[in-house]
Amino acid sequence: MAQRRSGSKRRLAFAQARVDAGEVVFGSRTGLAEWAGSHRSQITRAAKGQEIGGEAGWRVAGLAAVVTALLGLYEADAVAGWMHGANPHLRDRRPLDVLAEGDVAAVMAAVQAARTGAYA
Repeated sequence: MAQRRSGSKRRLAFAQARVDAGEVVFGSRTGLAEWAGSHRSQITRAAKGQEIGGEAGWRVAGLAAVVTALLGLYEADAVAGWMHGANPHLRDRRPLDVLAEGDVAAVMAAVQAARTGAYA
């Protein structure tokens, strides 16, 4: 029973972290919901531990992974700018647009390039 509660606490913490990552980039849950293709109420429920399914869930999970990596390099304001700006490692596309297409690997490769100082 204790292990089950522990799993629930972890799930809640991860769900909250995904929503927090979205708020770093968009400044609001509404912006996150619009980008992910879901309703704001679904994002609110996700912050309380409910899973987001389908493409919206994949987008939010990918966004959280990228934001987590970027926060190791930059301050939160700079992360938002990086996500919204054109990136030469992504053929001058915005990381948010590439993530919305489902290509988490390409965006993480751009994060790696930023981490190592590689030029496109």
